[in-house]
Amino acid sequence: MAALLFACHSAVRVATPPPAVPEPPIDAGAPPPLIEVDAGPPAPIGYVPRDVNHVLSTGQSLAVGVSGAPALTLTQPFGNLMFNTGVMAGGEGLESFQPLTEGDNIPGSKAIVETMSSSFANLVAELAREAGGEHDVLMSVHASGARTYAQLKRGTRFYNNGMAQVTAARDIAKALGKSYVVRAVTTVHGESDHAEKSTRYEADLLAWQADYERDVQALTGQTEPVPLFQTQISSWTKMMGGTTTSAIPAAQLAAHLASAGKVVLVGPKYHLPYSKDGVHLTAEGYRHMGEDYAKAYRRVVLEGQPWEPLRPIEVTRDGAVITVKLAVPSPPIVLDTTLVSDPNNFGFEYMDAASSSPAIAKVEVTGPDTIAITLEAEPTADDRRIRYAFTGVRGQRAGPQTGPRGNLRDSDATRSRSGKRLYNWCIHFDEPVP
Repeated sequence: MAALLFACHSAVRVATPPPAVPEPPIDAGAPPPLIEVDAGPPAPIGYVPRDVNHVLSTGQSLAVGVSGAPALTLTQPFGNLMFNTGVMAGGEGLESFQPLTEGDNIPGSKAIVETMSSSFANLVAELAREAGGEHDVLMSVHASGARTYAQLKRGTRFYNNGMAQVTAARDIAKALGKSYVVRAVTTVHGESDHAEKSTRYEADLLAWQADYERDVQALTGQTEPVPLFQTQISSWTKMMGGTTTSAIPAAQLAAHLASAGKVVLVGPKYHLPYSKDGVHLTAEGYRHMGEDYAKAYRRVVLEGQPWEPLRPIEVTRDGAVITVKLAVPSPPIVLDTTLVSDPNNFGFEYMDAASSSPAIAKVEVTGPDTIAITLEAEPTADDRRIRYAFTGVRGQRAGPQTGPRGNLRDSDATRSRSGKRLYNWCIHFDEPVP
């Protein structure tokens, strides 16, 4: 990876107000059909160094660090930046850059918290330096808690705040004589759309990314793509009354498969430490989540290659044995009951149309990227499904000890900046069985 020439640390005032983004026209027609096909691997993206690498952050409460007190990252070890208005920057008064730290108030609250922004940017900067380059990040959050996609999409106040952040950052960088690019958007989202029983979340994610890319490129003149990085929700058993299953994780995977690398599924969130409410993360949880996003960002933005989470790519059956072949970021796969407790059968479940489906007799790793699930009898009914981290107990908190979860991870040796291993945990899935 080519090294950046320098990072931007100076502050400068900019008087030019950001232009408003017009409201999109109301679509009175039927919603677009969901895309169920795999769009195939994207072409490699060539990395061109810039002085200011902007990452926008949208989403709902987990994007603004709810329950993430106390703030942990109070100094900046690299050249990462935020606006003078803080990491939760808003859309007004964006006049200068300053070193990225945590400790902002959640908008509308007195809570001083840790978002994932600093851990994300700091690990990106560290990984870039380990590779012999330099890549410091400007982070700006324009998320808002408890919002559906419809309340955050193009034309809303929060989306317009993101465009104001782009406009201000572009102008500040220009005044400093530095090159500028928007590298990506991160989102931590989906819980409110689960509560609303959304049936079009895949299409919404695809539209969200396309809108950001189109509007950012119009404001900056860049040709670089603007991928949208996301994680699956893992807290549906607890939030808003709780349910046993959710359709949102499958939609998040479907968008990843359909987008040719532009909507990037980082992974799940069941392995992270959750706060007492069982829906939001602890400060350490936000730190860990940010570093999960950083690994995917390194792969896509710095290395120009597609990121694949630990996920199924092929399901076969021979009699009573179901074999799942996986995309594995760092083989071999492991069944780990130390970091995540076993919810039964390591998180796997088998279902079919029979009134009494065959039970799982054994789950075992049979190769560096392969796991076998042996049933007590050969299934004969239709609608056969193999599921992982799919069903939970209503009312249970999310996290590594309760809630929808599983024990399947890879062997990624990447270390967090606090020394912990950053394994990739298998996504929530529900796949047909032949």
